[in-house]
Amino acid sequence: MSEFSDSFRAFIKEKDVNVYSMALYCNTDRSTMYKYISGKRNLKDFSLFKKISEFMRLSPKEYQEFLQTYHITNIGEYTYYCRQNVENFILNFPENLIPPKPPKNSYGDLPDYFRKSPCFTLHSRVEINNYLYWMIHQESNSSQGHLALLLQPDYEFLFHLLASIKPSQTPMKIEHIFCLNTSEQMTDSKKIRNLLYMEKIMPLFFAGLDYHPYYFYDDINAHFYNLNTLPCLLLTSSGALMCSSDFKQGILYYDEEILGFLWKMYDNIKRKTSPLFHIVNSVLEECNILGGMGWNLSPSYGIQAEPCLIPYITPEILERVVHKHLPMRDTMMVNIQNFLADSKSRIPSPNMHAYHTRQGILHFLETGRLQEIPEEIYIPFNMEERLQMLEEMLEYMSAGVYRMLKGPLENLPLNLHLSFTSNNGYILFSNHAGKNIYLIIEESSMLSAFMDYASNLDESYICTPEETAAYIRNAIHKYRSGFTPPLSTNACFYSFN
Repeated sequence: MSEFSDSFRAFIKEKDVNVYSMALYCNTDRSTMYKYISGKRNLKDFSLFKKISEFMRLSPKEYQEFLQTYHITNIGEYTYYCRQNVENFILNFPENLIPPKPPKNSYGDLPDYFRKSPCFTLHSRVEINNYLYWMIHQESNSSQGHLALLLQPDYEFLFHLLASIKPSQTPMKIEHIFCLNTSEQMTDSKKIRNLLYMEKIMPLFFAGLDYHPYYFYDDINAHFYNLNTLPCLLLTSSGALMCSSDFKQGILYYDEEILGFLWKMYDNIKRKTSPLFHIVNSVLEECNILGGMGWNLSPSYGIQAEPCLIPYITPEILERVVHKHLPMRDTMMVNIQNFLADSKSRIPSPNMHAYHTRQGILHFLETGRLQEIPEEIYIPFNMEERLQMLEEMLEYMSAGVYRMLKGPLENLPLNLHLSFTSNNGYILFSNHAGKNIYLIIEESSMLSAFMDYASNLDESYICTPEETAAYIRNAIHKYRSGFTPPLSTNACFYSFN
């Protein structure tokens, strides 16, 4: 018995399907077909699955439901939903770089006894939201603001409030400890908790906050939700809030001795955790870290809108486009040139798989920009340089290194770059201020989830090397012939096929 066989039997009964006729249509024997129907044998031949679906005349909705049970039965429920979660993370990654508006403080001004008592209780989420609003507002305006969190990233009011903070010249430091699951556990809505939490904290990086997430492993329900009293802690330099996991009850402290005790306790806990990401802070660090990730030692995958053109930036092009006035320019140029040479030496490689989209190619042709290079350090490549880089990339098309995405991933956000090996990986995007954010993933289950997704991409999502090369050649020909899209139209919507 399996989800697939249950679904199969239900469709046969609902549509009054003649099994013998279906077996003949599918060019298989009746006994084998009955084994698929009863669940005694798993159906692994996708072409046979499609013929069965065709014979039963499934509607598009029914086909998707049947297809889901086919995949779940063959790869397992957790793996199936993990890949779905990764795909949703990719496709729903924010393109809109407008910061969110701060949430309204619905409870009004603080009561007169605010901070007059060293300790008092809170009895509703509205009360907790109100005090949090003022605690964080006060701390974010401090010259040495510091916020410490020990809670799961599922408190929507708090994370919306933090994402709406405008970074100042002395941004508030935010340290956040939360629990990751040790087991293959999903929410009731089939969300993978560890991936869901990564999605929840992304807005804080978009906001440009000085945010540092840490993690430890445990059973999340046991640690936070099963009959625990006040498992959540929020600390500032002047106050502390301990509250329930549903954020409806809490105790607020302003006593200096209690605050000092809680800060020491928090620091002791943090020493037992690990950073979720390593955040790259400069071009020099980017070159050193990314160059040392061992991309050619194991299969590597890149999923991004723009094609991977970094290896085709020649020293002459680099010298022209990098701003002359940059501090430490000479040192930077040596590091970048070494990084580019190393990148070029890895191509072609049977271990390298670089995926991009039509929109990414056209965006590069129109702007002369590659997001992997911080915009503030260089001027756009001129048109001849853009075409030259694409033409050089074409030489490696036959090796299958570069493939264009189609299907759902054809609309991959321009603001997202993903690169992974079995041991390393990073997420690159621009925040609200247009600054590049490199997050090197340090946690194994998240890295494994993205690597599993990339290494098992459905072939229906990927163009052949020949299709990819034909599209790029056509685009080069059009632009070399002087093609210019209308100013009122986004070039990314043009097709040259």
